[in-house]
Amino acid sequence: MDYTQQLAALARTLKQLLLASYGLYPDDIERELASAVTHLGGSELSLLLADYDQRVLVSFAAADDRTYDIEGSGPGEAFRLERVIEEPLGGGRRRLWIPAKDSADRIGVIGLVDDGSIALDSWETVGSLTGELLVSKAQYGDHITLRKRNGPFSLAAEMRWALLPPLTFPAPEASIAGFLQPSHGIAGDAFDYAVTKRTAHLAIMDAMGHGLEASRMANVAVASYRSSRRAGADPAGSLVAMDEVIRSEFGDSRFVTAQAATLDLDSGRMQIANAGHPQPLLLRRHAAPSRIPCPASRPAGLEGPPSVTDVQLQPGETVLFITDGVTDARSPAGEHFGEERLAELVAGLIDAGQSPAEVLRQAVRTVIDHQDGRPGDDATLLAVTWRGSAPSDA
Repeated sequence: MDYTQQLAALARTLKQLLLASYGLYPDDIERELASAVTHLGGSELSLLLADYDQRVLVSFAAADDRTYDIEGSGPGEAFRLERVIEEPLGGGRRRLWIPAKDSADRIGVIGLVDDGSIALDSWETVGSLTGELLVSKAQYGDHITLRKRNGPFSLAAEMRWALLPPLTFPAPEASIAGFLQPSHGIAGDAFDYAVTKRTAHLAIMDAMGHGLEASRMANVAVASYRSSRRAGADPAGSLVAMDEVIRSEFGDSRFVTAQAATLDLDSGRMQIANAGHPQPLLLRRHAAPSRIPCPASRPAGLEGPPSVTDVQLQPGETVLFITDGVTDARSPAGEHFGEERLAELVAGLIDAGQSPAEVLRQAVRTVIDHQDGRPGDDATLLAVTWRGSAPSDA
């Protein structure tokens, strides 16, 4: 096809998907997508979804039990690198693996065959719309959610996933990414973020204990944070409000460790309030990681004012928030994963040019593997990278 024909074919593809979306059942996305891509000469379509642990890609179709390792080539490579992967088939034909993303949040991969005449950015456009459809339609049925699961979820995990924001947010000035495991059994860990005007708001929480009570406390903590944030509270004010509600709802022997932060997207200035949570790490490309000194204070629920720390970020620097389930993770032999190992691992992935989402996926996977796949606690990471210009000294 020439350029004009490609644009017309892409328009027909997108129009069919958008018009079909008004009454599309979640279960029928793959069927409609297979029909729409024929306008672009696509055939042999398969739609793959990343499982909640982001270890494998699973078939959208319930009757297809094939899986593809995310660490592997082809579809796994497309997911990891977030770009279209081409596999020549001969005679000008090729198999394409196309990332399906909701904004920057990686949802899955589209596989199809075409004749090589379509520009890859046209297929990327189809992948973007597919990602948006998968996320929006998942709210109307259970098919997509069930396909992404490799086993039963605890009630605590059901509550946690229902409350989480998208795992990744990109912007020209900053990127935010979060990841937590194990997907089927998380309880007390949580994170949240929002970008309003020129400020990024972030929070990470770890409710004491395990199971349903920890999940309930974490849910209340997240809701309290969102409520106070939307009412205009600064990070310290958000944690003070969280302290009050945890004490009133769960008594004075229950608590949530938490950090809340704001990042000015223009200047790179960050303010971090800490309520008994592990100190975050400051990461720079090709430089040694360091702790951000956030003095210890009493966790939310134990009635104590949070400490407040101001940080001036430089372009390209990343702040990594963690829960103790990462650093305290133990191998079967009893060896702690540790902060130093975490810092070196994440810094190496950043230096290698991995995307924020991929850095956290690989880091948490390494933590789980360190425990031989049997984690004793939730493991959560939340990272924000500032890309803007540093303020002038003038």
